[in-house]
Amino acid sequence: MTKPVSLCLPIYQGATFDEQLERTTYPYAVREEFGQIVRADTGIPAPDSDATPEDYTGCSARMQLRPEIDSDVVIDERSTANGGIVLDGAKLSIRWSALETSAMVYGEQPSGWTRAIGQVEVTRPGGQVERQYEIAFTLHQEGTR
Repeated sequence: MTKPVSLCLPIYQGATFDEQLERTTYPYAVREEFGQIVRADTGIPAPDSDATPEDYTGCSARMQLRPEIDSDVVIDERSTANGGIVLDGAKLSIRWSALETSAMVYGEQPSGWTRAIGQVEVTRPGGQVERQYEIAFTLHQEGTR
């Protein structure tokens, strides 16, 4: 089972958003401790040589941006099908063009938003679905128009 990585990312209205994410796996359970990856069983630092980069070959991915995780409102969708998520070897990139972020409505629901949550799900070639990221997004209003 893949444990999702939790992130907080800003989206600047009117600016290009291109966040490249890279994951690695270890042959044993690990945890982060004081900014360092350690073995979960011993607490000893996990050597970089034990890390294996994620392989997205043949995978697809999708994410829905919602004001709250249980909301029926979908603010936006990113996927490999629409080009909003790009998988390249060991990298997963989430992208919005400057034009797309300019079109985001800053403000209160129902027409606007300032904070949203997205869960990135990756589908493996064999059909297995993994939730790899849970991302809290904050929209920052554009002042230069």
